[in-house]
Amino acid sequence: MKLKNVKFIQNPRSGVIKSPVFVRRLITKTLEHAHFDFDFVETRYRGHAHEMAKKFSRQGVDAIVAIGGDGTANEVASALVHTSTAMGIVPTGSGNGLARGVNIPVSIRGAARCLLDGRIRKIDAGRIQDRYYFVVAGVGFDALVGKLFDDRSLRGPLPYFTIGFREFLHYRPQVFILKFDGKQVIVPALLVTIANTKQWGNGAIIAPHAHVDDGLLDVCILHRLTFLYALYHLPKLFTGKIDKIRKYERYQTNHLEIIREKPGPFHSDGEPGIADAHLFLSVEPSALNIIVPQENF
Repeated sequence: MKLKNVKFIQNPRSGVIKSPVFVRRLITKTLEHAHFDFDFVETRYRGHAHEMAKKFSRQGVDAIVAIGGDGTANEVASALVHTSTAMGIVPTGSGNGLARGVNIPVSIRGAARCLLDGRIRKIDAGRIQDRYYFVVAGVGFDALVGKLFDDRSLRGPLPYFTIGFREFLHYRPQVFILKFDGKQVIVPALLVTIANTKQWGNGAIIAPHAHVDDGLLDVCILHRLTFLYALYHLPKLFTGKIDKIRKYERYQTNHLEIIREKPGPFHSDGEPGIADAHLFLSVEPSALNIIVPQENF
């Protein structure tokens, strides 16, 4: 992998590291002997990373690196789909699901070093409604928690799990109709997650058998759970064994239609949205060039 010019797009408000200057200095120090030119720009509003990534790609920049969480990574990646521009990630967010999903180190130094000795890998892009996603999309309980989390100023895993615990106690599962590959599945579910990578982020593995380059989406269903049942099996979410519980169901497809009881929240890569009761999902194989460690699966 030979790079000549690299742009870093930094979200200064992402995650728990509150000093964007410190992050830039650490990256600059790590890349002091790099054989390519690089500089930094900061985002000023939601969607700004996407705008800048599109502009830099058109200018012929070799690689654009997102410094931030999955929201920032999604904006950059969405701008680079089906282009020759490579994407890098320095994860500084709350969950860092995309970085974890392709084995990019979650340390700043380790992630920056991928630009020196990594390689380019092609991965799939999911699509829900008019949005691209690269980690997971979902409807149901996780979409609601994601929306409530986005409304808060506190970041990190603790506020997320606090909201999740509170909402679980009085959440009413919906009935979903899933249509794919000539099948129809009707299920009252806590959540339906449509995964491109194995995990949501923070090590929570919802799709243990997902692969980012197989041209398929993993449709993961968690049925209605009692509080005690969920608490007992919660560790399996972090050991890659969630698929062993009887309340879990999984399918694979490249096109999915979801019909739910009423309009409501959904999320793509953790970013919340509101959509009609009818949703459509698909996958675009080998859509994104991403810089990963040399020793990558």
